[in-house]
Amino acid sequence: MSKYVGIVDIGSGYLKGVVSPLEDSVFDELEETPQLTTTPLKKPSKGIERGTIIKVSQAKKVIREFLKLLADSENADIEELYLLLTHPKIKSQNINVELNLIEENPFAGEEEEEQLVQITEEHLQKLKELVRQQAAEAGYEIIHIIPRYFLLDGEKNYEPLGLHASKIEGFYHVIKLKKQVYLNVKNLVESLQYRVRKIMFPAYVSSFDILGEEDFKKNILIIDLGHTTVGFSYFLEGRPYLSGALDWGLQDIAEALSFSFKIPVKKVFEILRDVGYYRRNSYNSEGFDDTVEIELEDGGVSSIHKTEIALALRETISQLLVDVLKRLTAENVDIGGELDEIVLVGGGSNIKNIKELFEELIEEDLNCRIRIGKRKKITSYGEEEVEEEEFLNGDFAPVRGASILIRELYIRGLLEDPEMQFPFSLEKREDTSDYSEADLNLPIEEEEEKPKKGFFGKIIGFFRSIISGD
Repeated sequence: MSKYVGIVDIGSGYLKGVVSPLEDSVFDELEETPQLTTTPLKKPSKGIERGTIIKVSQAKKVIREFLKLLADSENADIEELYLLLTHPKIKSQNINVELNLIEENPFAGEEEEEQLVQITEEHLQKLKELVRQQAAEAGYEIIHIIPRYFLLDGEKNYEPLGLHASKIEGFYHVIKLKKQVYLNVKNLVESLQYRVRKIMFPAYVSSFDILGEEDFKKNILIIDLGHTTVGFSYFLEGRPYLSGALDWGLQDIAEALSFSFKIPVKKVFEILRDVGYYRRNSYNSEGFDDTVEIELEDGGVSSIHKTEIALALRETISQLLVDVLKRLTAENVDIGGELDEIVLVGGGSNIKNIKELFEELIEEDLNCRIRIGKRKKITSYGEEEVEEEEFLNGDFAPVRGASILIRELYIRGLLEDPEMQFPFSLEKREDTSDYSEADLNLPIEEEEEKPKKGFFGKIIGFFRSIISGD
């Protein structure tokens, strides 16, 4: 009999969720990524803003209704929940720890050879506890402890369990959430008679849905374009290196456009969905309406040229992208030379032509690909065939990714781990090469750098000069 858990992305604009069945399986028979078998749902959110509960009664009511909607959709009893939350105070930290596997023996003879020890779960738990001790910070709750890689006597490794070494070093990525926010959300949901098993970071868990094996050699930035926050996770060769969030999102963009064009915010969201980033092409110039007619509350009509909307949207989105790239550059990420791809998820990824807008913003400065985080290699949900449905778009990437991660951990018997640290994505790597300690920072093959003459080129140069101290 299947056990059902609920996964809910608690956003300021919408609650998005899915019911995930957990079924016993034989690990050795697992050949592919677990497939999503239920349809994601969403409902307008209330009482929550920028990841914070601002009206308890409203938030409790809408969450209760949504959880019932989820349970009814699958005719399932849901007792346990996994929550996804983006908050401006979310932060990350990279920590390195080591463990000497061979205890010193003062009575050993001089000719006695050094022995090697087989690495066990206990050793990995000790490493994780060392990480937890270093990452502990007053006022913050650790929500993810993610192993990036290990060194076994100086040789790089991704799956050390069962191997032999005299010393193991672990390199981890830790994500933390403000404790007040963590407790308030957890307690509110548990007051509805559900058990909250874990709170997770949407931008990070979406990677389990939208990144494939071919992406684990790349440096990828996932941007979660939310209603009042923008979360991001930067993956360095397939492993999280930097995670964080901005204190503004689509609502702020809509309010800015509402003020500029003197139209209601609700109408702005309709324009973003239907018109988005408008670009007039030569093939559609004849007989094509370049204006949008907006009916106002007083009965009047406002006529706005689509290029005006495009310019205003370009200005706000460019500032958003600059803010994210600043955070990367401040952590010594060479975005001009290292960044391979930007993947857009969240509600903002549904803005019409948003991909093309990002491409135009970076075309003179960054040699990277832009794509929408649609689910890879999925053609059906349960027994219903799905073709280009909204269920496959970037809006639901975080809940899909969380579902995949949770089911994988359940199959492997690791769901009880409070941080769920198992590096599922690293399991997919087919990399048998050995690396020495000196190989960890291999220089990138340099190509002749094009002169940076665009807007982002100036931003990149500015922050490089700050970091170098010039």
